[in-house]
Amino acid sequence: MSGEHLITDDETRRIAEGFLAASPWLGDVEWGRIVIGPGANYLKGFGPDFPEDVELREGQRWSWKVSFTDPGGEGKGLGHEAVLEGLTRIVYGDHPNSDGWRHMAIQQWFTEPSDSRQTLNLSAADQSQICQQALYGKTVFPTGEAEAMFGKKLDFFEKQRPDRAATDSSGD
Repeated sequence: MSGEHLITDDETRRIAEGFLAASPWLGDVEWGRIVIGPGANYLKGFGPDFPEDVELREGQRWSWKVSFTDPGGEGKGLGHEAVLEGLTRIVYGDHPNSDGWRHMAIQQWFTEPSDSRQTLNLSAADQSQICQQALYGKTVFPTGEAEAMFGKKLDFFEKQRPDRAATDSSGD
């Protein structure tokens, strides 16, 4: 793959931001900066964070990280490389069931040239699938999958909801 097709930190951060926005069950969200590249962990020293004045070596650069707790209270985290790993699992993985169908938009987004891809927005469900692949190797928390054909959420109890009943009585 050429350098013109590389997925940037900004793109992976937008994916993580979309995942977090669509996942209100995740708590204690904390954003930070990290160094990625060969030998980056040696720059951390003994603390959990990278010093702001650290000298980057060849092949290293600043990137982002986010940590949070999942519904079970377990600490999780994402960064540029983790999101790329989740994306790789979706694009190059074998998806024998309906997951393959759900991953088609992500696969198309991935194949777009960089300048075109950066103007396209993945759905919250797509962003969630990428991050969940990175974290769990599968989709654990469905996000936006209960959408019916014309973009309307599927609700078997729609007529029983108080807001629906008020609309029906005022309009008739």
